[in-house]
Amino acid sequence: MVFKKKKRNIAVLISRFVLVSLIASFIYSLIGLLFTALDISIWASRHVKEDFIKIALQCLLGISLIYLPGLLKKHLKIAIADGSRLLYVLFLYAAIILGEVQNFYRDFPHWDTLLHTCSGIMLGSFGFALIDILNENKTIPIKLNKWFVALFAFCFAITLDTFWEVIEFVMDLLLDLNMQQYITYSGTVLIGKAALFDTMKDLVVDILGALFSCTIGFLTLKKREEEKIEQ
Repeated sequence: MVFKKKKRNIAVLISRFVLVSLIASFIYSLIGLLFTALDISIWASRHVKEDFIKIALQCLLGISLIYLPGLLKKHLKIAIADGSRLLYVLFLYAAIILGEVQNFYRDFPHWDTLLHTCSGIMLGSFGFALIDILNENKTIPIKLNKWFVALFAFCFAITLDTFWEVIEFVMDLLLDLNMQQYITYSGTVLIGKAALFDTMKDLVVDILGALFSCTIGFLTLKKREEEKIEQ
């Protein structure tokens, strides 16, 4: 019980740290936008106007997502485990603060690939946990097959990951950003397969990540069923 409480406190502290970091980064992006509009350079900044817009939008999204687990628990009675919540918050930090603000996407070429793989794993796990909670609910007179649960979780993860790629396309279209990486950091505009590579690579690793987590979830359900039979 003491260990569980300590683990929860650590998760809360890290969540607050990430929230403060997102708010600070959002303010930084607004200052950056103001300075670029006034044609004033920010000391030691490696960001341009488009970068500041991306940081601002992603910080707003991150701040909203910080509160998502609490809303799910309050309104849908879906409680996310402290460990999963901690990984979720750390993912937001890695994607927004490290990726965008600290330029990890530029400095480490495979950072984006790593995060998309983790995204597929996390969303697959969340989809699996969501449907499994309903499956184990005694008040719902439906018992879903483990194959269907795994398929649902897989489709759930891929749908959300695909939706994110659509958001990137829309943001690039409306705000003239480069979220889909169709322009290299040196300024070269890619064409053909090269322009599609980043988006398709992201979707492929999303699929692999979701497939991995759903396979683990399926095997867990299978083992649980076997244990119930033995009892």
